[in-house]
Amino acid sequence: MPNIRLQDLTATITGTSRYNGGKYDIVRVETLLVMDEPLPTEWTWYVPAGVSVPPEVLAVFSAQGLEMYPMLEANLIQGTEDIHQQAVLGNLGDVELDAAKLMMRAVMKKTPLLPLPDAPNTYLLSYDYKVYPVQGNPNAFDFKIRLPFDGLAVSPQGGRVQVSVLTPIGARVDGTETKGIDENHQEITEDVQHLANSNRQVVSFGYQVDPDFLVRYVY
Repeated sequence: MPNIRLQDLTATITGTSRYNGGKYDIVRVETLLVMDEPLPTEWTWYVPAGVSVPPEVLAVFSAQGLEMYPMLEANLIQGTEDIHQQAVLGNLGDVELDAAKLMMRAVMKKTPLLPLPDAPNTYLLSYDYKVYPVQGNPNAFDFKIRLPFDGLAVSPQGGRVQVSVLTPIGARVDGTETKGIDENHQEITEDVQHLANSNRQVVSFGYQVDPDFLVRYVY
């Protein structure tokens, strides 16, 4: 199985919520993947499609613990094929989870990892999507990502994942909520820098196993 030598994710958030009545900001994600061997050509990931997601659907995702992370096609709707049978049997919890997964599929799109010319085992993945206000806090937004992507693993021989997030103009990073969480549920410390000329902040993390990252910023 191919392992990651480097996964470098850069997210640029544009503060469109300041101009659309607080509805959403837009995130541009660019990910560089350097592998120790070629990825199987049949592997395909789904990423957020950038479509507007109704608040009630977002609430369903949250209730089921689902996040719009890049996912392998094979895993996105795994286990949903029996939703009708589960409904007939009255297994409401299973039906709710299956329905949430199918709604997740409806707001995701298939996106290839593009091999970079003249760079062996090196790929680029790019996509845009919308982030919505935190429930109960309309001035706060969460950018969440899990690295490595679904189905991939970090090389035990010095592999590394890293995240850099450029927040919108005038936004302030919430240091209490912003964090990385490693595979042992220990916190990974972020580095926050202020860009005075553009009135933006940059948050960065670096790690070598399987962390989740959350960046919260507020206006």
